Amino acid sequence: MVGKFIGIGVGPGDPELITVKAAKALHVADIICIPKANVDKPSLAVTMIQQVLEERKVKPEMLELIFPMTKDDVSNQELWDKNANIIAQKVGMGKTVVFITLGDPMFYSTFIYLYQSLQKNHSNVELEIIPGVSAFNACATSAKIPLSEKEELITVIPSELDEKLVEQAAKCSDNLVFIKCAYRLKELVPVLERAGFKKNSTIALVRRCSMSNETVTVGKLCDALSWDISEDYFTIAIVKKNYIINNDGVKGVV
Repeated sequence: MVGKFIGIGVGPGDPELITVKAAKALHVADIICIPKANVDKPSLAVTMIQQVLEERKVKPEMLELIFPMTKDDVSNQELWDKNANIIAQKVGMGKTVVFITLGDPMFYSTFIYLYQSLQKNHSNVELEIIPGVSAFNACATSAKIPLSEKEELITVIPSELDEKLVEQAAKCSDNLVFIKCAYRLKELVPVLERAGFKKNSTIALVRRCSMSNETVTVGKLCDALSWDISEDYFTIAIVKKNYIINNDGVKGVV
């Protein structure tokens, strides 16, 4: 019997946003790998697949794999290789192994490092990747603002990007998406204004998108200076340069 490894994106938070293809893979998996930052930290991704697990007559093996969020590249690589070895061994036993990850597996995901380690050290492992709904797409939907129109350019800004690089990217973009770094918004407002964004450019702040405790705040860029913005890993901000809010609160392209 030939085994297989499948990377699955389970979406931004709402279990109903898991794709049909991903649900099918979860129904037949022998082993489901659960990435965790540490042993004691619960996995949000697991809560999103509970309904699928409850529908199964035969329960899969649940395999927790630790992926600490540190910047120690050497230690991280050792753990990625160790986890890849575990998965390769399971697949070699003829098992179908599924790895679940929030959002999409190929977009700022822990899965990427595991995939690269498998490609390097276990290239014989049969691999499939099933895309998921990315959080920033879902955030635009929750905020009810278009992520892009016509020939608009979008730039995704990661958490620790230097202010000078943020300004440089903003000068070349129509729309910005701040991933995992919404807490920096207040300090970045003047940076964005220097780059050509306007005080009444539209900004949407979405916390815990599609989850039961989701909050959505939409306003002008200048409004963000007075917002209560907490440091939450699951907060994303979308800023649209030419999508303007007028004095009546009506949004539109100028």
